Amino acid sequence: MPRFSVPQFIEEKAKIVGPLTIVQFLYVGAGAGIAVLVFYTVENAFVKFAVSALAVGLGATLAFTKVNGQSLPRVLAAALLFWQRPSTYVWERELPSQTIDATSVERINALRRSMRLEERIKSLATKVTTGIAAFTGGEEKKAQAPKYQTVRFLTGEERQVKRVDY
Repeated sequence: MPRFSVPQFIEEKAKIVGPLTIVQFLYVGAGAGIAVLVFYTVENAFVKFAVSALAVGLGATLAFTKVNGQSLPRVLAAALLFWQRPSTYVWERELPSQTIDATSVERINALRRSMRLEERIKSLATKVTTGIAAFTGGEEKKAQAPKYQTVRFLTGEERQVKRVDY
């Protein structure tokens, strides 16, 4: 059986500029650029240092802060989209309980057939959503398919079971 090497650290982004990724470098660089621009254009010393510190702090925060494993810009974008989109409320109605009329054998058999169909549909939907159902050519599937046999229990329930030939 062949062995394959599995890549490690696929969740980490490449470090391009020293210990920083390119996005982190751009955030830090933008904050530093704004701080330098403000430092040389503003006359008031208090405003100069306050705005420079705010710009550098915001750049560093955007570059290095993670919330639940997500970067801060991604969390802020998700919060903005959540705030902007309207809320959708989903109501699922309760199905009325079925009472079975035991006097009619035909109704019971029809109910059993419909329940079997519902179970098949549910199992097929589960297989499709989980990716278990693999559709192949009909001839290949028929040639490889094991033999099944229908078994009827005393309750009237029918099941498909694999036939075993000894």
